[in-house]
Amino acid sequence: MLNCFACLLVALVTLQLQAQTATERKDPAPRSERELFSGVWRAVGISDFRPDGTEVPDLYMGPNPIGFLIYDASGYMCAGVMNPSRAKWAKESKGTKDELAAAAEGYDSYCGLYDVDEQQKKVVHHVRLGLVPNDVGVDRTRTYAFEGNRLKLSGTDGLPPSFTHWTFTFERAKPSGHSAE
Repeated sequence: MLNCFACLLVALVTLQLQAQTATERKDPAPRSERELFSGVWRAVGISDFRPDGTEVPDLYMGPNPIGFLIYDASGYMCAGVMNPSRAKWAKESKGTKDELAAAAEGYDSYCGLYDVDEQQKKVVHHVRLGLVPNDVGVDRTRTYAFEGNRLKLSGTDGLPPSFTHWTFTFERAKPSGHSAE
């Protein structure tokens, strides 16, 4: 009987320690907006705005872009987005010059470091590699806003003259097995 009691006591203490350890491992609430950036964000939409306030889907990425924006807690970031309606190549693994140009027109990607200015609500992407050679070594400043589980980034780079700014909306990504979200 004493053996069973000792086993039960050890089991209860073990369960208590496991529960305490699990509680201690939970991520604490973010202490700053910079911490809110950390994680994987899934593209929801991108709109371009005309001077009169008219909102239109982005000319290159279309109304339903697919992509991810990743912010690492140590200060690295990476973004990749595409228009899912891009035409496929005639040959599966090799595009013609025209097919390559068309594919690049509906795709963008770059990676580097980032800084957050919480006072001005701006995030700066310090581009270190990218699809567009002219982006490498450039700082891309975006105004940001958090709305629930969404992140909105706004900027002006890459716009035709008839537009004032663009806004890209992302949603915090949740893993869903092996399929894309």
